[in-house]
Amino acid sequence: MLPNFSLDVLGKKIAFSTLVQYAGKALQLVLSAFALKIISNFFSQDGYGVYAAITEYALFFSVVANLGIFGNVVRLMADRPDDGNLFLNAMVLRVITGLFFFALAILICIFTGNNATFVFGTALFCSALFFDFVTSVCDGMLQANYMMGRANIALVCGRLINVGVLILLTRYFTAWHGAAFNSMWQQYFVLGATLLGSFVTCGLSLLFVARKIRLSWQTRWLTILKILKVSLPYGIIIIVNNLYFRFIPDYLAHHFLTDAYFGSFNIYFRISQVLSLASTFLMFSALPGLTEYIDASRYTKAKKLFTFLKRLFLVSGTGLVVIGSLVGPWVVSLLTHEKYNIPQLWFLLPLMLVLAAVSYGYDLVFLTLFAFNEDVWFLKREFLALAIGAVFFGLSFTITDLTLQMIFILSGAIAAESTMVILGMLNIRRLFHVAQNIAQNE
Repeated sequence: MLPNFSLDVLGKKIAFSTLVQYAGKALQLVLSAFALKIISNFFSQDGYGVYAAITEYALFFSVVANLGIFGNVVRLMADRPDDGNLFLNAMVLRVITGLFFFALAILICIFTGNNATFVFGTALFCSALFFDFVTSVCDGMLQANYMMGRANIALVCGRLINVGVLILLTRYFTAWHGAAFNSMWQQYFVLGATLLGSFVTCGLSLLFVARKIRLSWQTRWLTILKILKVSLPYGIIIIVNNLYFRFIPDYLAHHFLTDAYFGSFNIYFRISQVLSLASTFLMFSALPGLTEYIDASRYTKAKKLFTFLKRLFLVSGTGLVVIGSLVGPWVVSLLTHEKYNIPQLWFLLPLMLVLAAVSYGYDLVFLTLFAFNEDVWFLKREFLALAIGAVFFGLSFTITDLTLQMIFILSGAIAAESTMVILGMLNIRRLFHVAQNIAQNE
């Protein structure tokens, strides 16, 4: 049954939810930038390269363990926003998948002969990601109920704890421990601060959910399996996309670059990845509304919302590339340290900004087709995009010039992401055309 409110009210809810999210995310980004400044100055260039390798390794398993559960919680709870049993069973599934894949990440570290710093650092960061997993199910429920203000409060509180601990660590512990502290203990304390912040965010998010819906503690394995089955296409899409969009380029960069150079690469990449999240926030805010319009066969409303988002992302993406390329080196120095502005890598940030801009279009087509239940269609094309990216990635091994290697790696990600945007736009145009024809005939 559809919720009992008008579509005009729905539009207002989407707008308010989006405004709240952007306000909260802006504050979170300020805190994240502050944390990045502290961490990048705290580490040497080589030390930051090790830290980046640990976090990227763990994040890969986080993406694999995601399995599309967050997106499907939003979609399922859009129709049943107060269903405490649906929430609980989604949480059980999230906990099981998180524990399995993060334990696997740690075991692989151990049995592949990584040093103690990498293994223990991975364990700390995986623990933080596990609490983030639990938080994401809470966010899915709060998103479906247009209560992202509460989710943002929890996230901001966690960030504040993280930044506060980092300040204490860098200001006092370095003085106490001197040079002995500037080794593996740096990794442990920084990642431990991340874990503490994630724990606080998780606890507050669970509290907000418990105050909104009546939880049903009955575990229904058929429901859990149904959520997993429905989520798998979405989850595989996320995994494949992240392979060519993030993890393969990151892995190849780590292979070709020194730790110091990789530290700079990772900082540029992290900045561009954060900027690419602007479209993700907006599209997840719009997802319940798009789903509502499409389920109610209000395709004119859905198309109007889609067109507005398309124009917004086109303008913002163009501005991102132009303005970002001009002020990029200054921003990197402001957010981190001038030591990460390596002249030989000047071309990296502009290419990464192009990739971030293309990702705006990707988020638009992906979540619009997701609202149309076109997951499987999108999934099939993802493998084509991965193959296109793989051609560029493979060519990087045939080149000895470091600049060209990096250009081919990032060009592979851009080409793959662009392929999905073009194919997705064509399919959305077809779907709206077919849906409006059916509506007129009825």
